[in-house]
Amino acid sequence: MTVAAAPGPRWLGDAGQLALAGVLALVLLPVGWTSVTEGEVATAWEVALVAALVVLHAAVATARRFPLESYAAGALAELVLVAAPDLDGPTAEAAGSAYGPVLLPSSLCFFVLLYAVSAQDRRPWPGVALGVALVGCLLTVVRLWRFEGTGLEGWAWWLMVATATLAATVAAWALGRFRATRIAWVGQLADRAAADERQRIAREMHDVVAHSLAVVVSHAEAGRMVVGQQPERASGILDTIATTGREALVEMRGLLGVLGGESSTEPQPGLADIDDLVERMRRAGLSVDLETGDLGQVAPNVGLTAYRVVQEALTNVTRHAGPGAVATVSVTRAARRLRVEVTDDGVGGQRPPGRGLRGMSERVAAVGGTLETGPSGEGWRVLAVLPL
Repeated sequence: MTVAAAPGPRWLGDAGQLALAGVLALVLLPVGWTSVTEGEVATAWEVALVAALVVLHAAVATARRFPLESYAAGALAELVLVAAPDLDGPTAEAAGSAYGPVLLPSSLCFFVLLYAVSAQDRRPWPGVALGVALVGCLLTVVRLWRFEGTGLEGWAWWLMVATATLAATVAAWALGRFRATRIAWVGQLADRAAADERQRIAREMHDVVAHSLAVVVSHAEAGRMVVGQQPERASGILDTIATTGREALVEMRGLLGVLGGESSTEPQPGLADIDDLVERMRRAGLSVDLETGDLGQVAPNVGLTAYRVVQEALTNVTRHAGPGAVATVSVTRAARRLRVEVTDDGVGGQRPPGRGLRGMSERVAAVGGTLETGPSGEGWRVLAVLPL
C-alpha cells in the first residue's frame, strides 16, 4: 500500500512525526480550543468542534504510519469545521465579526495530512486525496462567501480565499509527490548500483576461475605425459599448480568478502602484474611474446581492466587456439590512450561468444574504452583501447 520509506531508522522518523504533531498542537490547538469553548454555539456543535480539532492534531501524529487512514479522519474533521455555524464571543469581537470554524488555525493540519498521503501511498490514493481536497476547497469558498469581517468587497474576499486554499492544497500535494518520486528514484539508483556490482563480481569470478583452471588443467595434462619420462619436472609442475590455486583462492576470498559486505584488503592486479601473468602462462606451456613500452602510472580501474583483458585473451588462446599456438601481447601508451592487443596464430574462425568475451566487453565499456575481437589471419585478435 505504501511506497518505500525514506532511508534511516524507522523510529527516528516516527519520533520526528510525533514532534511535529506536538509542536502543531502546542501552537495551534489552544487558540482553536478557546475560540470554540467561548464561541457561543450549541453544546452539540461545541462537542463536535472540539472533537474535530483533537482528531486533526491526532491524525498528524499517526500520519507517517497510517497516512491514508489519518487523511480520511482529518478530511472528516475538516468537513465538520466547514459545516459548523459561525463562532461568536471574544475571538469574534477581536476579528471584527463572527467567522466560520474552518478559519481556525488547526485547519492547517489538513495540509500536513495531504502531504503525507501523497508522499507515502501508492496510486490511486494520492490522486483521490487531491480530488477530495479540491472539493474541500470549493466547499470552504462557498461556506465563507458571505464573510465580511475584513471590510473587503465580496468578490475580493472570495478571490483571496479561493487562491489561498487552492495554492496551499496543490503545494502540499505536489511536495508529497516530489518526495515519493525522489525516494523511488534513489531506490532505482541503488538497485542499478547493486546490479552493476553483481555483474562486476561475476566478471571477476569468471576471469579468476577460468584463468586459474586453464593453467591448472594444462599443467595437470602436461604432468601426466612427462612425469613418467622426466620425474624431475613433477615438482615444478606441482608448484605451479599450487601457486595458481593459492592466487585464485586469495582473489576469490576478496570477492566473497565484498559479497558479504566486507571491504576487500587484497590489492587488485594491474599493469605491473602483466609480466607475472605472462610468465605463468609460459610455465603452463603457452608460447607468449610480451611487448610493452613506458606505461607510467594509470588509474587502478584502468590497470585492472588491462590486466583482465590480457588474462581472458590468453585463457581463450589456451582453450581455443589449438596446440603449438603462439600468442603476442602488446601493451603500449600513446595520446592519453592505453592500447592492449593480444593476437595468436592458432586456429582462427568464429570462436564462441561466451561469457568471457561478453564480460571483457562490459569491463572495457565500464571505463569508457572500446573493444574489438575477431579473426586475424590464421588466428584471433583482441584489441582494447582504454582512455587515461
